[in-house]
Amino acid sequence: MTGFTGLLAEQGFEKYIALLVGVTASASAVVLFTYFLGFALGGVAAGRWLKSGRTARPLVVYGAVELLVGVSCVAFSYWFHPLIETMAPLQNLLGPAWKMQARFLCGCLLVLPTAALMGASFPLIAQAIDNRDGDDTGRKRWSHVYCANLAGACLAALAAPFLILPIIGLRGAMWLCFGITTAVAILAAALPQPGGARESTAVSTRQPLSREIRLLLAASFASGAIFFALEVIWTHLIAVAIGCSIYAFSWMLAAVLLGLLLGAVQVNRSGSRGRTASAALLFQGCAILMLLQFRLWDRAPGVFNIVPPPAFQNNFYFAECFKLYVTMVLLLPQATVLGLIYPRLLRSPQLEGERNSYLAGYLSAANSLGCLSGALLGIFVLVPGLGSEVSLKLIIAVLAAFWLLFLQREKPTRMRLARAALIAVAIVGLTLWWQWDWGALTSGRGNYFGQAPRKAAADSGVKFLPAKFIFEHEDAQGGFTTVVEQTALKPEGAHTIRTLYTNGKFQGSDDSVVGEGLAQFGFSAIPSLFVRHFDRALLIGLGTGHSATALRTLGYREIHVAEFSPGIVEAAKERFSRLNESVLSDPRVRLHLEDGRNVLLTDPKTRYDLITIEITSVWFAGATNLYSTEFYELARKRLNPDGVLQQWVQLHHVSPREIASELATAAAVFPHVGLWYYGSQGMLVAANHPLELQRDGSIEQRFQGADRMTPEHAAKLVDELYGSRLAASEGIARLIHDTRPTINTDHNRWIEYSTPRYQSSSYDWITHNMKFLAQYR
Repeated sequence: MTGFTGLLAEQGFEKYIALLVGVTASASAVVLFTYFLGFALGGVAAGRWLKSGRTARPLVVYGAVELLVGVSCVAFSYWFHPLIETMAPLQNLLGPAWKMQARFLCGCLLVLPTAALMGASFPLIAQAIDNRDGDDTGRKRWSHVYCANLAGACLAALAAPFLILPIIGLRGAMWLCFGITTAVAILAAALPQPGGARESTAVSTRQPLSREIRLLLAASFASGAIFFALEVIWTHLIAVAIGCSIYAFSWMLAAVLLGLLLGAVQVNRSGSRGRTASAALLFQGCAILMLLQFRLWDRAPGVFNIVPPPAFQNNFYFAECFKLYVTMVLLLPQATVLGLIYPRLLRSPQLEGERNSYLAGYLSAANSLGCLSGALLGIFVLVPGLGSEVSLKLIIAVLAAFWLLFLQREKPTRMRLARAALIAVAIVGLTLWWQWDWGALTSGRGNYFGQAPRKAAADSGVKFLPAKFIFEHEDAQGGFTTVVEQTALKPEGAHTIRTLYTNGKFQGSDDSVVGEGLAQFGFSAIPSLFVRHFDRALLIGLGTGHSATALRTLGYREIHVAEFSPGIVEAAKERFSRLNESVLSDPRVRLHLEDGRNVLLTDPKTRYDLITIEITSVWFAGATNLYSTEFYELARKRLNPDGVLQQWVQLHHVSPREIASELATAAAVFPHVGLWYYGSQGMLVAANHPLELQRDGSIEQRFQGADRMTPEHAAKLVDELYGSRLAASEGIARLIHDTRPTINTDHNRWIEYSTPRYQSSSYDWITHNMKFLAQYR
């Protein structure tokens, strides 16, 4: 039960903390750092407390600690937003160089108390089990406790994205944690208390740890470090292999936890039979399985070329279950073998004996510190410094080296050692020889898997030459960023198009004639029709940089751009400079390598005349942070009184209920909201003043002066932009009245779990949604 609670709470903490520090890799680092630091501190504190012999009823204390965990989860969900208003500006207090340290401090202050309570529970339950067993041999069942805890965590990883969070949201999940921990506390108090008649004998806190125990602690630390460095890399890779929605991370987490569970079960079975695998064999299996996994990463997206049976086409549940299956194939074998290590340490003969349950706390603390170190190493060193491909190769080589070292300690025959050395050399040789195919890895086929095959389009006479990669970039924050160049042969001549992708998902192109080019211009131009002053604008999401160029063209004197992906920034500079006219080098443009919401949160003094948002698909993990009432309230505070906000509204692969939710959420904060359709994209415009065009000629003069248009052409463009409105404030009010949509908040995150359900659908949602919106013109 507490394993279930801990994993569910961790997912909630990560989503909440991302609102404070931004949806970047640093957000995950903050949560992982704080969680495992808390586990370590709690484990050590509980271990020392047990060592001092201060409690004879550890089960009651365990229940009380778990009840405090539930109380702190609920309190966190209610105090979080008031606290971040105070804490967010502290990130800028010491300057940009110290921002990460300030984030870690803020994250620790919010999450550390709950994490420390969670870390204290394992040694307490271990002591209770020891007291109940009453085994004079001192044989421990700590690995059974660990196994049960993992089973609960694995169940939470599978249930949270499908059943819990979509229905009751984050705050509801925190209340569920409270309910479970309350039940645990009642059960712990009601059960017969083990060891009640025993005298609590304190162990001297100054007694030094033996060499064997120190080696176990070092091994526990190393196992956590290796595993979590790999988990960071796997999280990074799974998003590009199967898709970028919130479910991708959940499936990775479920596969890893299931692997740990299977490893723990195997250790318990082998231990009961008196058989344990040698360390050399364990590292050999790890190295070989890691090599096979490495070979599969760039081949995994190819399985999504499979067309599902007709009965399962356009089915969200089939598509996600298939993605879960692919994730299991990729991760489960390695996670299972690696999962053998820690429970085997818990069953070590050196831990047998009475009154040493405090060692469970020390082992847990060492493992937690290893997990913390591995996570930081993966996020800040391996992925950004070496890349995931080289990082995995390095880990395979290290595992092979450990295999030989442990084998040598077993004193094998020369023939066996020579054979093992040849196999290790073969593993390293294959590791160095094999290279990933970036085209296959970043194909993005998993994003829309499950759709029914579309009918072949009529031949338009356009032929496309083979595409080629002209830009590749990998980083921990933005994932895999690529630019593909392709030439289209048309009757009137050849036309070359460059397209920007993140993890295989379309981000923008330099085709400025139709489609995306018009939309990128419209994201800046349409809300500017209602801006009264042109002093400062904020663009959230750089893309190709075309929208930033449009802001400069319109005459904004200061332009802030928030983009958290370094790869997109480099691609815009290197491969789209002709399209964006090198806008990032303009002194009027200030780049924030940050999450857009974090920019608004950490700088309360800056006010904007326009905030325009051009992010990737709404179903991307974390995108809902820019579609909640709390975000709109923050944006309204950072706008000047006559400022305007533009929000991209996805009209494809969503239904009217998601569109209605986005409109209703904005309308819950802004009194005037309108919806436009330009360049095949929806654009929500919100302001405190009516969204009516003031025909005083000033906006026409801006277009005319910037692009050297004739007065007639400028007036025609303004009419075209304004005339693309789908619904005014009155129509949106009627839409909200008719549909009664869900208001998306930071606490329910309804959009995050609803929108991915349409990715596997081949239905023409744009036509359907346009018919729906036509009722409210």
